Amino acid sequence: MTQLEGNDVLKTEVQSLYSLHLGLSVDEMREATELMRNPNSSHNSLTARRLTISSILHSFCSLEAFVNYLGYHRFFYPESEDYIQEDKREYLLSRQLRLWNRITCIEKINLLILSYGSDPLDRDLELRISELNNLRNWIAHGMTYHTVSLVEQIATLPPGQGYYIIDQEISIKWKEKFPHCKFKEPHYLDDEDAKIALRLIIELFQLLSALSGHHFFFETYYPSLSINGVSGYSSANIDSILGIG
Repeated sequence: MTQLEGNDVLKTEVQSLYSLHLGLSVDEMREATELMRNPNSSHNSLTARRLTISSILHSFCSLEAFVNYLGYHRFFYPESEDYIQEDKREYLLSRQLRLWNRITCIEKINLLILSYGSDPLDRDLELRISELNNLRNWIAHGMTYHTVSLVEQIATLPPGQGYYIIDQEISIKWKEKFPHCKFKEPHYLDDEDAKIALRLIIELFQLLSALSGHHFFFETYYPSLSINGVSGYSSANIDSILGIG
């Protein structure tokens, strides 16, 4: 590091990508929503689907990053005002923290909540996080399934060049996969699915912000630059935060 001179001071900041992921996710959701105002355009619908898939991925990345950010302050950075000294930690908490980089996001959230003396996530919220994580895994890890379709050739096109799908059977029962969040099949995700994901993420951010006292901020660039900040102690409407109210 460069040697200090004159009025130079050292400033330490904890770095996290949660804000970048969240802002990008919101931007992509908003752009997908705008494109779907004209869903009959194949270009619009295909582009919106790509934006939706990316938005969902970045939404969950933002949650994981925010949880790790809070966990770093709480458990791994002694200079933080929020840090719990090791000799003041309960045995169960200390044991679980040794596995921090290997446990699930839900487990990390519950450890944070436990450290503040609050009750674990309620069952409904935990199930919704689990479903979003499940969808993220289907998208990110390229899990595969198959469909069987009854089709009809489009009369105005040469044989094999286009057809209507009359009926379709899918090897995965998606309604059973996502009974709480109601996500669509991955190939048919749209901006409404991105909104479901982001509403859940902001709900969790507000909960964790209220517990920890950390306010969170993120920038959006669509349709124009905006700085967004939310405190867990405020009663701000989630759709207003996302710019879709």
